[in-house]
Amino acid sequence: MKILIKDSSILTMDSKRLFIDRGYVYIDRDRIVAVGEGEPQPEFEFADYIINDRFTVLLPGFTVGLGDIISYLFRFIENPMDTRGIIDTLSKGDLNALIEVALTSLVANGATSIITLLHNTDPKILSAIVSAASSNWIRTRIVLLDSSIDLDSIENDIRNALKSSRDPEAVSRNIISFGLYIKNESVIKKIASIINSTTISIYVDSAIQQTLYDTFPDFENKHVIVVNPTTAYTKCIFSEIELWKYNCGISPYNPILLNPKRLLQRLYHIINDEEKSIAILSSLNPANHGMGSGVIKENTLADVIILDFSEPPYGPIPMTRRAIASEMINASFLVKTVIIGGEIVLDNGVLLTIGRESIVRVQNLLKEFESTI
Repeated sequence: MKILIKDSSILTMDSKRLFIDRGYVYIDRDRIVAVGEGEPQPEFEFADYIINDRFTVLLPGFTVGLGDIISYLFRFIENPMDTRGIIDTLSKGDLNALIEVALTSLVANGATSIITLLHNTDPKILSAIVSAASSNWIRTRIVLLDSSIDLDSIENDIRNALKSSRDPEAVSRNIISFGLYIKNESVIKKIASIINSTTISIYVDSAIQQTLYDTFPDFENKHVIVVNPTTAYTKCIFSEIELWKYNCGISPYNPILLNPKRLLQRLYHIINDEEKSIAILSSLNPANHGMGSGVIKENTLADVIILDFSEPPYGPIPMTRRAIASEMINASFLVKTVIIGGEIVLDNGVLLTIGRESIVRVQNLLKEFESTI
């Protein structure tokens, strides 16, 4: 699909040119092929879909994690242990619908990449997340904790879960991916094949990063992300905002902070820097997790969002870099459009990939849960 976005302000996250007051972006398939100031080239006007709105800002989509999407889904239940019993009673279709609604609600708040660290690795849950993310075209990484799975069968378990994908391209185009979080030093040598895999991302606790380095001296060239590092690494994230440093990403375990608006507010409250808070979600998180685009420039992945500041309750505002940043960190914005991998997932505030029947189904399920919540 060819998409032209024009007459918009652009927060590129590109150090060479961070902000374009009024410009255009041209997308072909899953890539950004042109970015510029002013009017687009005449041939771009023949795009399959044109988005033309002033008082909007285009920027790389938000990458969020590491909260458990199941905990986010059942966040209204006081006792987390009750969720296991509820899940056991759910049909495959009901669980799929619940996860679809949870994922799409995060997209509606600006998330284009979601990393979820699961505590319940029941195959039923893995398959449901794969099914929901693939059918709704939401870039999702399922991270498994080393202590919660059988490491000897993890690759087979992942292959089985991926069979639930409703779109073959969701796997080949990295809409669905898996990760492994290693906290136990003793398992490192057991997972050589996984470390060397090009498809599974490895998250490693900083306490054992030296052991990993001793075992795999070139691990920085692999899909390895160090969590809470004591020294700077190529790819790193912090789970606590207060500890953040180096140019790492920030991905709290708190499932509530999977919501980009909540996380933006929390980041600014602690870091006290508007543009840095936005850059963490739009640029540093994508770069360190290896998910999403992180920058708007030629030949980068087309994972972008358009925020609307054209009318109340969030506008109009002056379309200056400072005014936009000030509104964003207060969560005072409407997500107008979300494009993931070159596909429009949300447009004019309407989710295009989830049907009304799924939402009604979840509403009815929640009514049944009221005695538990």
